[in-house]
Amino acid sequence: MIYALKERIGNPLLFCGRKQQMALLMKWVDMIPRKMAKSRVLLGRRKCGKSALMQRLFNILWNQNGAVIPFYLEVQDVNQSLLKFSEEYYRTFMSQYLSFKTRRVLPFNNRPWKWGDIIEMAREIKNDSILRHIDFFREDLEKEQAEQALKFALTVPGECAGLENRSALVMIDEIQYMTKYIFYDKEFKVQAYNLPGSYHGLVESKLSPMLVSGSYVGWMLQMMREMFVGGRLKQTPISPRLAPDEGLEAVYRYADFYNQEVSDEVAIAINQLTQSDPFYIATLFRSDWEEQDFSSIEGAINTLSYEIRNRRGELFGTWSEYIFSTIKAVNDRYAKKILLFLSQERHKECTREEISHHLDGQLSEGELEEKLRILEYGDLITMGSSNFRYCGIPDDILDLIFRDLYQEEIDRVKPNIADELTAKVAAWESEKKSLTGTLNG
Repeated sequence: MIYALKERIGNPLLFCGRKQQMALLMKWVDMIPRKMAKSRVLLGRRKCGKSALMQRLFNILWNQNGAVIPFYLEVQDVNQSLLKFSEEYYRTFMSQYLSFKTRRVLPFNNRPWKWGDIIEMAREIKNDSILRHIDFFREDLEKEQAEQALKFALTVPGECAGLENRSALVMIDEIQYMTKYIFYDKEFKVQAYNLPGSYHGLVESKLSPMLVSGSYVGWMLQMMREMFVGGRLKQTPISPRLAPDEGLEAVYRYADFYNQEVSDEVAIAINQLTQSDPFYIATLFRSDWEEQDFSSIEGAINTLSYEIRNRRGELFGTWSEYIFSTIKAVNDRYAKKILLFLSQERHKECTREEISHHLDGQLSEGELEEKLRILEYGDLITMGSSNFRYCGIPDDILDLIFRDLYQEEIDRVKPNIADELTAKVAAWESEKKSLTGTLNG
């Protein structure tokens, strides 16, 4: 397969598993030419594989060169004016569309081509309609008519697809950043916080349906309630975990990629400790720790323990963004107590009554509900089977990072991460022996 869009995962062979999710998306894509595909949103925390799925889907459709024209845009978390965003959106689509038409791969950094290159390729395929459209759009840019330019940009995928009697798939990665980092003015004073609402009607298009993603689930759900009312986006949760057999395959692939030899016993332990999460697996094998060791289970445990505690490492950097921003929003000891309680009980649902009892009833019902809402918005807890029930996130490594930060402050007990990881492996070994004995008996 030709990788016209360079995938962030790096070596395409590192795209492991995801068979079920890719099968779901390909079945959905097959409905697009039949005008039956409802726009979707991929929901999942950072590093769970949403971008990898979208970028791989782009490349599959580019290689098929069939009835669906792919368009992929990642919204950046940097301030930009509406006019600048509109130009980036339009040039990105035109670059990818002309790449699809001419079979030229995109630049290695996935940046859109310059206007001169875009116009030259449009002339090459003798598409006068596209050339006129480009002229109209650039005229709006020159006149700094930002809202008109945005309208041109958002509608161009559907218009180009319609001219060819094809469909387009509009993929917007990290769409929630549109509510925070795009401004109507160049001085970044007037925030375009409702910008995703511009898709309110377009999201129902059967000619160019959308596939959007967001890494802050609470933020995304609130945005959808406000700007995509009426269930306009079909929710598709994306778990960071692979199936156990896919996770084991990922362990072997990453070990080979990073020139690490692992025995089957060590590979199985790594897969279990990382809960078959490819981000955790990759982070473990690219550890910079000078005592990094994968020759034994103990060595793998010590390496993972180091990466969990390393304040300059990838794991801490990824989760501290979630933890610190949310803790700052509530800014008190009760929020930390709630998080620690739900984290320790994360494999079951807890009622507000149980949480209140754990806090010795020191918060009113309204205060407790507000703190729980903020923690849910920050993706540190999830709502259970009703608005009265909550769960900690069932992620062992996130739990360890949070407890390493706050358990000593709250309970005056500092967790021993290596010992806890060793105990987990011992428990799995004991369970396996017990099961083997039962079967043999």
